[in-house]
Amino acid sequence: MALQTINLWEILLDVAQICLGGIILLCLIRNKIKFKQLLLKAPTGETSQKFNTEFIIQAIRQQCDLAFTHILETIDKERQTLDAYFELRETQIASKMLVSAPDRIVAPISDPEGADQNTADTIYSEIESLAGQGVSLDNIAEDLNVPKSEVELVLKLKRLSAESAKNKNNPPA
Repeated sequence: MALQTINLWEILLDVAQICLGGIILLCLIRNKIKFKQLLLKAPTGETSQKFNTEFIIQAIRQQCDLAFTHILETIDKERQTLDAYFELRETQIASKMLVSAPDRIVAPISDPEGADQNTADTIYSEIESLAGQGVSLDNIAEDLNVPKSEVELVLKLKRLSAESAKNKNNPPA
């Protein structure tokens, strides 16, 4: 796959950090339960409990911060990769659009009444000349900005008129 979204090792590292945070949380809960049981048996000073609780809470915060920081870094790397990919794709599409523009020069039509007829004759003659050069139907249609079906129709009419002219000159015996 050309565009790999997330590296497997980064995922495993994130999962390990989240699991460590969960284990610390479970230890905190377990210690809290044991501490309450100890309080019931023998009362002790409140300062040791406060220190243990703060220490564990701080450890959990650090693990969660590390995991989320790593996740955000991974997302940022992937966003940069996608941005570079889309930028490259856009430049490729733009260059193809420039290449596909026809290089031919079309002479302006001076007669407004015969404009449609002259334009059609010009396009049809160019279709015939490009087909004679061996250019495919798709490329002719794209270059002249004419539907593919119209190109096919012009070429079929040319072939049929050539066959009918041949039949007139050579009558069947």
